[in-house]
Amino acid sequence: MMSGKKITYTECLQIYQVEETFLDQLQSSGLIEIVIEEDDRYIEYDYLQEIEQFVRWHYELEINMEGIEALHHMLQQVQQLQEDVKKLRGELKFYKSIV
Repeated sequence: MMSGKKITYTECLQIYQVEETFLDQLQSSGLIEIVIEEDDRYIEYDYLQEIEQFVRWHYELEINMEGIEALHHMLQQVQQLQEDVKKLRGELKFYKSIV
């Protein structure tokens, strides 16, 4: 769930020193959402950490948008697997305690 706090699109461009096309590509890829309110564009604070990561991947490591999408998807899968392992370890610990 999003926090509801947001930054203007223009501020985001200035902070990360990126071109509009980069943020627009992130939105087109479904990696971030740009909210429009009263003719102004905003980005939720919750996306800022990911945007910072995407900027590093793209500008420092020269990873293209398709690569960013793939890396993001793989990281989400790894996080889900880590959560599953943690849950299963808890269940295993429970079952071992009743044996």
